[in-house]
Amino acid sequence: MLHIVYSLRDFLLMAGTGARQLAEAQQLHDALRQLAAETEAAREAERSRIARELHDELGQLLTGLKFDISWLTAELARTPGQPTVDVANKLQAMAGLVEVSIKTVQQIASELRPPVLDHFGLAEAVQWEGAMFERRTGIRCRVSGRLRRELATDRATAAFRIAQEALTNVARHAGAGAVRVALRETSREMVLEIRDNGRGISARAASDPGSTGLLSMQERARLLGGSLRITGARGRGTTIVLRIPLQQTT
Repeated sequence: MLHIVYSLRDFLLMAGTGARQLAEAQQLHDALRQLAAETEAAREAERSRIARELHDELGQLLTGLKFDISWLTAELARTPGQPTVDVANKLQAMAGLVEVSIKTVQQIASELRPPVLDHFGLAEAVQWEGAMFERRTGIRCRVSGRLRRELATDRATAAFRIAQEALTNVARHAGAGAVRVALRETSREMVLEIRDNGRGISARAASDPGSTGLLSMQERARLLGGSLRITGARGRGTTIVLRIPLQQTT
């Protein structure tokens, strides 16, 4: 949804150069941006709901099943006539599968909406994401910086999703061995910088209208009155700098 907003605006601007056409194109563009923002907010709310249900409902059911298996194993060990080796092995295998299932549910819930983002804020959430990224990919990830003031929920969420997308791009395309993520705060804005030591992105690729991931990141920033700059040099890595105002701009 986000990446079609600017493409449609550009098309409409090219279709007519009169003042009326430009005004109508701008009105439609503004309406599409508002729709994109509302759609993204609804999507985040749905992610949060699903994450809570996975953690609270399915997680509790699996935990209860794990306790039941443990109780059954202990009871069988105490009853006259020891259970067969096959039964004991089966119960152990079931307990192992339940344990794996619990961890999988926790991982899925965290990926949908990390609890650390809601409970501890953006800086801790980015630190957590960097650690998970390094564990998944083997790419070294150093996260530094703190924020004196916490961002509003929509701004923190947008910044976190942009960081996630940027790290995903590093893993998929950069061929990097390390990435650095830095957070800092000025009097008016939050700055998030992500720098890798990979092959580097070209100016053409950075502005490619077919790159939905990059366009989505840029539109997320624009929706909050911010900006996203992507630069790179061959063999010298890629740098992404996100700037988001601390307060809503008018």
